[in-house]
Amino acid sequence: MDEDICERVEEAIATVEDPDFGASVVDAGLVTDVEVADGVVTVSMDLSGAAPRDAEEIAEAVRRRAFEVAGVEQVRVESEMAGGEGARTAEAHGGPGGIHGHGHGHGQDTDLSLPGVDHVIAVGSAKGGVGKTTVATHLARALADEYDVGLFDADIHGPNVPNLVGVEGPVEATDDGRAAPAEVDGMQVMSVGLVADDAPLAWRGAMAHDALTELLGDTAWTDRDVLVVDLPPGTGDVVLTTLQEVPVSGAVLVSTPFPTSLGDTGRSAALFEENGVPVIGGAVNMAGFACENCGHDHDLYGDAEPEAELGVEVLAELPFDRELQSPVVAGSDAASRPEPVGDLADAVADFLESDDAGPVSVPDSALDVRGLPPRIRHEQVGEEFRALDPGESFYVVNDHDPSPLAELLAGEHAEGSADEAFDACEVHRRAPDEWVLELRRAA
Repeated sequence: MDEDICERVEEAIATVEDPDFGASVVDAGLVTDVEVADGVVTVSMDLSGAAPRDAEEIAEAVRRRAFEVAGVEQVRVESEMAGGEGARTAEAHGGPGGIHGHGHGHGQDTDLSLPGVDHVIAVGSAKGGVGKTTVATHLARALADEYDVGLFDADIHGPNVPNLVGVEGPVEATDDGRAAPAEVDGMQVMSVGLVADDAPLAWRGAMAHDALTELLGDTAWTDRDVLVVDLPPGTGDVVLTTLQEVPVSGAVLVSTPFPTSLGDTGRSAALFEENGVPVIGGAVNMAGFACENCGHDHDLYGDAEPEAELGVEVLAELPFDRELQSPVVAGSDAASRPEPVGDLADAVADFLESDDAGPVSVPDSALDVRGLPPRIRHEQVGEEFRALDPGESFYVVNDHDPSPLAELLAGEHAEGSADEAFDACEVHRRAPDEWVLELRRAA
């Protein structure tokens, strides 16, 4: 079957003409190899001598011709272009009218999958010393009342989770050589502090990246409904790695009521949103304390408006309290748990049960234009849009914000503004390089 498809693909792409010589791209030597495996076609080309625009047009024409061949499910064009530009990739499901499904010539170098984990909740802060690890540990313990929970300490420079939950290393290996997480009150826990023997950790850059991804990916998590990840403070390598390579469902931001902490943490919310991670809300820690002598409540940082400063909903305000400082003791059961911790866990649980916790559902008919040249991208989108019936929905998957595409369609093909052209027009970000434009043509 593959040999038959390969012959028909070679015949199809031989009809593409080299604009410089007026000959077939096959006869001109631009096609160096064609391979087919299980319906996946890989066409290798040498376009280094062509002008960039001509090279893009030739590669796109080869894709189109290959898509027309029955039995072809995916086409990969690997091309050396002028300026050193390398392989372009596209995937097709169906006919030549457009590139549908999900492209592969895009994205991060790695996407860290976590088999056995349904949802990942990141707990982060722009500031250190705000009690982020304490909040993350309390949250994990409270969620464990209703869910199978994992707790991962991603703060490789200051791994404090083991102390807060009362576990010690070293960890053991499973039969397949993976790291077995520690078991604490039904939770699974992993931290670099369980494998580093208290040695000082001076990792940075690629070392920090590798330490995080290897430990998180190699941990033998088993059937976890939710994994709470305690991020290090700030927006450095480890935080960015987590947001860009780990399938994070949502985030909780932690701050004290101090104005600088609130402001910096609020601004860091944009980093999460830019990387396709919705911010569930904020937890304000050390919001005040009750004096043991006089019994009066006191503010530690004076008057503040946390919600206004953070720019996100405040899910819980936790007081400065000795009980809250020891998650290993405090709140081991729901009856003794401090009320603010329960409020925080309830809000996160509501998020986990909502549609917001999962990626936007994209139908198989979605037009995926990632990796295509801008002009070809616009042509494909225009063709698909013109074929829509009034009231019909249309999805475009892009590698950056596709909002300008909506305005382009409204101006060129719908003769009006986006508000007039569409009954619905929404943009969703599923990942750093995966945006979805959802349109419904005006009825």
